[in-house]
Amino acid sequence: MKNILSLFFIDQTKLRNTKYVSIIGLFIIVFAIVSIISGRDISLQADFTVFWQAGKNYINGVSLYSQIGGTERYIYPPFAAMCFQLLALFSLHQAAALFCFCNLLFWVMIIYYTQKIILQLAPQSTHVKQALFIGFILSFRYFLYHTWFIQMNELVLLLSLAAVYNHLIKKDHYAIPLVVAATFIKIIPLFILIWILSKSNFKSYLRTAVYTAICIIIPLLMRGFHQGLIDLQEYYVTFLQPFQEGRVEPKLQNYGLSAALYKVFSYTEDGDKYHYIINILPTATINLIYKCIIIFLLLAFAGMLIYGRFKKAPVSLYEISFILLFTHLVSGITWEYHLVSLLFVASVVALDYFNSKNKSRVVLYILGFLLFFNLIIGADTVGYYLYYKSCGGSLLTWMLLLLCTYNLVRYIKQQKESRTI
Repeated sequence: MKNILSLFFIDQTKLRNTKYVSIIGLFIIVFAIVSIISGRDISLQADFTVFWQAGKNYINGVSLYSQIGGTERYIYPPFAAMCFQLLALFSLHQAAALFCFCNLLFWVMIIYYTQKIILQLAPQSTHVKQALFIGFILSFRYFLYHTWFIQMNELVLLLSLAAVYNHLIKKDHYAIPLVVAATFIKIIPLFILIWILSKSNFKSYLRTAVYTAICIIIPLLMRGFHQGLIDLQEYYVTFLQPFQEGRVEPKLQNYGLSAALYKVFSYTEDGDKYHYIINILPTATINLIYKCIIIFLLLAFAGMLIYGRFKKAPVSLYEISFILLFTHLVSGITWEYHLVSLLFVASVVALDYFNSKNKSRVVLYILGFLLFFNLIIGADTVGYYLYYKSCGGSLLTWMLLLLCTYNLVRYIKQQKESRTI
C-alpha cells in the first residue's frame, strides 16, 4: 500500500533511482498497449470520430456542424475544431491511439494537480496521500470509461485544475490563458473562469479579454472571415440556443439534472413511457423544480464569489469541489465519462473523513457508500435490471446533488470557523 501511494509523489531525486525509472517505463509500455487496443477499436459512430472529422472539416474549409459523415453531432466551439486539426494529420485509428495515450498521461497529471491544490489549501493535513489514493479508486470507473471512449474531458479538467493551482500561487498570467483555452474547447470551465476572476484584479480581466479575443479571432482568420462567422453562428444555433430555450435530452445515461428529472417524472422525447418512472408530473412542474434547484445552486455560487471577494475569505477546497459538481448538474449533457472530476471531489471527501471525529462521520459514510456503489454498479455486477433502474432513476445525479450540498455546507461552516479564529 505504501509503495502504491508513493507513486503519486515521485520527486526529481527519486527519478534518478533505477527502480522508479523502471516503474515509469512499465507504465509507458502499459499505456501504449492500452492506447493501441483502444485506437484500433474506434468506430465511425464514436465521439472521438467527431473530433477527428471536425479537424478534417476545419482543414478542408467545410461546415463543422453538419458535414460529419456517420458520426454523432459536433457540439464544440470553432476553436476546439482548430485544435482538432492536429488529430486530422493522422488516420482515424492512429489519432485515436495517440490521443488515448495522451489521456492516460493527463490522468497522471490530474492526480498531480489535485495533490498540489490540496497541499496548497490544506498544508496541515497529514493524510493527503491516503485521501488521494481513495479519490483515485472511487473515480476509477469514470476514467476507465473516458479511456475506452477516448473523450476530451480529461484535457479540459487538467487545464482547469492547472489554472486553479496557478491562481492559488499568484500566477494569473498562466491561470487565465489555461482556463480560457479550456472554456473554448468546452464551455463548462466558464464557471472556473468566473471564480478566478472574482478573486483577481484588473490585469486578469484584461488578460481574459485578450485571450478570449485570440480564441475567437484566430479561427476567424484561419477559416476566412465569412466561414468563421458561419461557424460561430452554427455553434450557437445547433448547441447553445436549444439549451437556452429549454432543450432536455433525457437519455438513459445522461446524468445532468434536467435529464434526471425528466427521466424520473416524465416521458422520453418520442413519447414512450420509461419503465422506471416514479410519478408523472406536468412538464411545467418539472421545469419549475429544475429552475428552483438551479437558482438555489447559482445563488450559492454567487454567494461564494461575493463573500470571497468582499470578505477576503481564504480559498477553500469545498468551493472548488462545489463548482466542479455544479457544472455537471447544470450541463444539459453529462455522461459518466464526464465525471472524471470526481477524483478531486472524492479526494476532498476522503480527506474530511481522515480529519473528522468518529461521531461526525455519518454523512461521510453515506457519501462514501454512494461513491463506491456508483463505482461498482453495472449490468455485470448487479444485473441488468438494477443497473437499468439506477440509470433511469439517475442515482448518479442525486449523488452529485448530495455531494454539491455537502460541499456547500462544509464551505459555510469553514468560513464561520475562520471568522472566529
